[in-house]
Amino acid sequence: MKLAELAESQRAVAIASRLDAPKAIQVTKELASYLLEQRIKVIAEARIANILGLQGKPLYEMNKDDVPVVICVGGDGTILRVAQKLPYRNPPGILGVNVGAVGFLAEFDVATKEAFPQLFTADLYEERCLRLSCFIEEGSSSQGPYNSYNSHGSHQQHVPIPPALNEILVITSRPSKALSITIRVNGKVFSTGYVDGIIISTPTGSTAYSLSAGGSIMSPDIDAIQIVPVCPFARTGLKPLIVKPDSTIEIELLRPKLNAVVAIDGQQEIVLSSARKVTIKKSTSSITLYRSERSSFFSRLNRKLLPGAKFPVPKHDVEIEP
Repeated sequence: MKLAELAESQRAVAIASRLDAPKAIQVTKELASYLLEQRIKVIAEARIANILGLQGKPLYEMNKDDVPVVICVGGDGTILRVAQKLPYRNPPGILGVNVGAVGFLAEFDVATKEAFPQLFTADLYEERCLRLSCFIEEGSSSQGPYNSYNSHGSHQQHVPIPPALNEILVITSRPSKALSITIRVNGKVFSTGYVDGIIISTPTGSTAYSLSAGGSIMSPDIDAIQIVPVCPFARTGLKPLIVKPDSTIEIELLRPKLNAVVAIDGQQEIVLSSARKVTIKKSTSSITLYRSERSSFFSRLNRKLLPGAKFPVPKHDVEIEP
């Protein structure tokens, strides 16, 4: 697919932006103007519609049939926020335009409008990304991914738990106190011990918090789920584990007087005041990230995350002195 082809089909492109970065707002304005000049219909995310002077629409009302792509201008946080706000069923694909620091999930780095033609004419393909659903259980009741707690852990307001594109983090609410947990995979005990937290990561999220915590990098073309401990007690012996995508992962909290926090992609936090079990499994909803045929996961990995890994190639024909 090319963005240029959308002018002929009369389908719209949506645009979303980070709001707290003047550079992102400026690039968004210039990009929207450029697309309009190319006869592309542009719909703005509702919260920036007034800034752009365009028709606005909430992200949750967009679907792929009418709006095949949402261009996200910002960094990885912008992409994760947009992914959470899109509808559960038939969401548009996301094309990331990075104006942040790293922007690993973004496909294009755009500093000036001179780069817009490359974005407009690039051959794009779909990278379908697995997401995770979270269920919070309290006693005999179960709070599913679209019927759960608010950010203060009370039932006064039910706020949906969106699927996670990167990871679901279960972490202690008190930095000085470790969680005591039991982890089960498909009903079988994997480990019991003390940890600061536990990360359940997708392949997409394997280059984020999971990687910093000692997890493996997973290629985006595989379906798998990774369990990564955060600062486990040494005698626990808990190490990262990669399991099949249809696995059910249960995290049981064993210290009744210590609350935990569940964080979804770092965007939404849920304080567990009395819940004792968190169940995580593959979501029935996936997200599509658009990628350029001109780049690859490994080139992006070396360019953005592993620049220090470029060592000189040894000359093996040179004799090494003992």
